Amino acid sequence: MSKENSEDLLKKMIKLLVFYIEELLEFKDVESEQFQYGERVAYTECLEWLQSWEKADINGLDFEIEEKYPL
Repeated sequence: MSKENSEDLLKKMIKLLVFYIEELLEFKDVESEQFQYGERVAYTECLEWLQSWEKADINGLDFEIEEKYPL
């Protein structure tokens, strides 16, 4: 397995997390959808963490995450 530099890895993580969140947007906090909703919450929290990266704005995280992807 080849190694990637941290910036490339963070860019990929941002894209992947946004993709996962968008796939799970329809799931709500109801008993029958708790697992999927929990995934969405976890991915959203990860994305919020990545937003503290100094280059987050120029790499696609130039928005308020919970406004765009409300829980």
